[in-house]
Amino acid sequence: MNLLNLNLDNRDSFSQIVKTLVQKHKTDPKEMFIHALESEADPEMNYWMTMVLVQEYFVSAQLEVAKDAAGEPVKALQAASLLQNVGVVAALLELGGFKGSVTDREFQLAARIASSHEDQAILGLLMKYAQDKDVLEPFMRALQGTTLQ
Repeated sequence: MNLLNLNLDNRDSFSQIVKTLVQKHKTDPKEMFIHALESEADPEMNYWMTMVLVQEYFVSAQLEVAKDAAGEPVKALQAASLLQNVGVVAALLELGGFKGSVTDREFQLAARIASSHEDQAILGLLMKYAQDKDVLEPFMRALQGTTLQ
């Protein structure tokens, strides 16, 4: 699945950048992941950095990045939605950056965050992911607050 329809040939250059930062500059991959998450750079850059860090440097796609005001964990997918980082959201969806299904808490929380920000790009990604998994209708019903019978 390639939610952003990016050219796979571009991945190699990002892989080399991360390799250099980790090996020569001793940069922590988790720290780079947080930087990609918070980045306002081009979505493609954030996407490839996230993909490389998770797939090659074993940073968890379900990384807990903070706690909310109630002390609940904030996962990377929710943080990326809150920060309106389309590239990271796309990568995390493809990498399984949430527990459960599209109707469960983690995915729905990301959708509700995007909805509250009226972020059509992220909502569109979440919908495309659900559609690709043939669960768009249950996703939309859960987002609207109705239950399936």
